Amino acid sequence: MAENVWLFYGEDAFHIKNRINQLVRQHEIDEFNVTTYDCEETDINEAVNDAMTIPFMSEKKAVIAKNALFLSTKKAAKNDLEQDPARLVEYLENPPEETLFILSVPHASLNGKLKAVKMLKERAKIVECRLKSPQDLTSWVKRQLANQGLHIETEALKELMRRIGKSTEMAYLELKKLLLYATDMETIDKATVEKVITKNIEDNVYEITNALLEKDHRRALEVYHDLILYSEDPLRILGIVVAKFREMLEVKTLLEQGLSQSDIQQHFDVKSGRAYFMVENAKTASKEAIEKHLEHLEHLDFSIKSGRLDKKTALELFILST
Repeated sequence: MAENVWLFYGEDAFHIKNRINQLVRQHEIDEFNVTTYDCEETDINEAVNDAMTIPFMSEKKAVIAKNALFLSTKKAAKNDLEQDPARLVEYLENPPEETLFILSVPHASLNGKLKAVKMLKERAKIVECRLKSPQDLTSWVKRQLANQGLHIETEALKELMRRIGKSTEMAYLELKKLLLYATDMETIDKATVEKVITKNIEDNVYEITNALLEKDHRRALEVYHDLILYSEDPLRILGIVVAKFREMLEVKTLLEQGLSQSDIQQHFDVKSGRAYFMVENAKTASKEAIEKHLEHLEHLDFSIKSGRLDKKTALELFILST
């Protein structure tokens, strides 16, 4: 098993990123000898070819191929960059010692049927990075606050976890911000959480889609720019916007078929309050309008991934033209 070929996979992207950074530091590779390739935008062969070349004026270098989703069980979308892992298989047969080669797959499972994955399991170090359970994440937050001598009220903790969601990265960043704000405090209440902690990305995207349906472009842009300010990836925002519109389309179709709010609640396995808003949201736009938005978003996604449009600008254009 090669000590210089690693694969990190799982839904906790923040954990993956941290583990990769730790690994690079452990190998004492400076930033000038670290190259990162995004497999959603770049052919894997470029990363492999780089990994095959010897380091320049250094004993070791690191090559990182992130978003290697072609190694996962995730179904490829129509506009995804097609990857051929044959060159990767060749590399794994005899990886050079001078290169630390790292693959990251932000998905819950690897495609064990692929030859490349089979070889990676035999020849590479594979680390799974699962999302923390809500209970684990809550316990971690409470421990971090207690370590700083802070008590958090029950309702405040519930609101904090609601805003953080399932994201380890969001928990880390928002807790850091909360600790700075609460320097001279002993107890954190709900009002403090509401003042300091950013709503989680799904809540914000929900606000963007609502603003678009109400033709409030100014509000939609404000929320979008806030998300960018907090380093949210425009492609991730785009993905959630698409998911919201698809959800609206599905709810609208189910309503047309005569299903009730209770049926929709059961279909999506959500709470009654969530089902109510899903139904109300679906009623605010025509089926044709939703389908038009989805078609527009699909074109944007293709333009971004083919390099025709900057991803940040692309979503701004969509908001302004909706």
